[in-house]
This record gives sequence, C-alpha cells and structure tokens, in this order.
Amino acid sequence: MIVELIKQYWIDLGFGVFTAFLAFCYKNLKIELLKRVKEQEAVKEGVVALLRQALYDNYNKWSERGYCPIYAMEVSKKIYEQYHSLGGNDVGTELYERLKELPTEPTEINKIISDNKFMKEH
Repeated sequence: MIVELIKQYWIDLGFGVFTAFLAFCYKNLKIELLKRVKEQEAVKEGVVALLRQALYDNYNKWSERGYCPIYAMEVSKKIYEQYHSLGGNDVGTELYERLKELPTEPTEINKIISDNKFMKEH
C-alpha cells in the first residue's frame, strides 16, 4: 500500500523534498550573507576610524609646525578621499580643509622656532 502511494505520488514527493532542500539552503545562505554584511560593515567602520585618526595626526603635526609641505598635503588628500568615499563625517572634512589653508613652506618664525626646538632636544 505505501509502495503504491509512493509510486502514485513520487513526483509530488520529489518536488516537496526538493523544495524543502532549497528552503534549507536559502535559509543558510541568508544567515551567512547577513553575517558577512555585518563583518564588512565593521571592517568599513574600522577603516574609517583609522583614516580619521590619520587625518587628526597629520593636522596636529603640521598645524603645530605652522605649515604643511606639498608631499604631506598629497598624503592627506589621499587619506581624505578614501575617508570621504567610505562615508566619513564632517569632522575629517573640517580637518582636511584646515590643513589646506596652511602654507606649504615654513615662515621665518617657524624656522627659528623649529631650530630652537631641535637645539633643546639635542
């Protein structure tokens, strides 16, 4: 009797098993995808934080010296572009804009101050 039912409904049974298998695969893939999206977002936020810190460090270093050489401005520009493309906020933009306002060469006063600091350290 059971054998006859299986023979009669084998196509329906096959589709049912196949549908259950697909649903199982879909559920597992969805869970894995959500996990990877969450990890990717965490990596992105970490990179944004590191880029922001690099902008802070560059700003502090060069604003203290009173100028920002061209090579340092290029580095800051590349850092800022990546920071901005990853969705960084206005804090980084403000620091970058302030850096751009600094002269690219030290003034005479900055040279004297820098020389005095060097002499005191050595």
